[in-house]
Amino acid sequence: MSEQGRKSLEERVGYHFKNPALLDRALTHKSFANELRNTVEHNEKLEFLGDAVLDLVVGEFLYEKFPTDTEGGLSKKRASIVNEEVLSELALEMGLNKLMQLGKGEALTGGAQKPRLIASSFEAIVGALYLDGGFEVARGFIRQEFVPLADRVCGHEDFERDYKTRLQELVQKSSKETPRYEVLAEEGPPHDREFLVCVKVKEDVWAQGRGRSKKNAEQMAAKNALEMKYKETN
Repeated sequence: MSEQGRKSLEERVGYHFKNPALLDRALTHKSFANELRNTVEHNEKLEFLGDAVLDLVVGEFLYEKFPTDTEGGLSKKRASIVNEEVLSELALEMGLNKLMQLGKGEALTGGAQKPRLIASSFEAIVGALYLDGGFEVARGFIRQEFVPLADRVCGHEDFERDYKTRLQELVQKSSKETPRYEVLAEEGPPHDREFLVCVKVKEDVWAQGRGRSKKNAEQMAAKNALEMKYKETN
């Protein structure tokens, strides 16, 4: 990573690394290390560590924010914001895809645009922050990124109900078809994006929905379809 790239990333995360090699390792994919015959370390162990820290900090926040929720409800909320889709969007907003070190083969197959790889780099950054600065540094960064997201996603009154599953049950019961979801538009900056999604049965558009993530927009589209086609309102 260039000195300018490292400096920009440190400014973005709000922390100056005492050991810059950790930051480099967080953005080094296994394919790159393999090409150099493993003379450099890759980010898989940092990803493992970052994943654990993410789960703890987001779990702590949700425990505080929703004190009357059950264990199942809290787990569902955490899964809605700590997942590949959300992590890859945050990583893209941070520009991690432009800083990742990939092997030639991985780069040629579009590795810098693969959500799984991009999300992994975000988790590795969290792991690097934890090792270099300790728990409070990692915790501060995670809460900075996830608290606004959790407020938007988990605060929605329709969050708890799985409208997609209910719609699929009714559609398959009556026609044996499976509802399909398509993204019609993505609006707003990467850190505050809104998605417009439609739900189709065969080629007929049944309803549309908006949300701060694709999954949330799909749920809203399914909810609207249930109201329009089956008169279900709760």
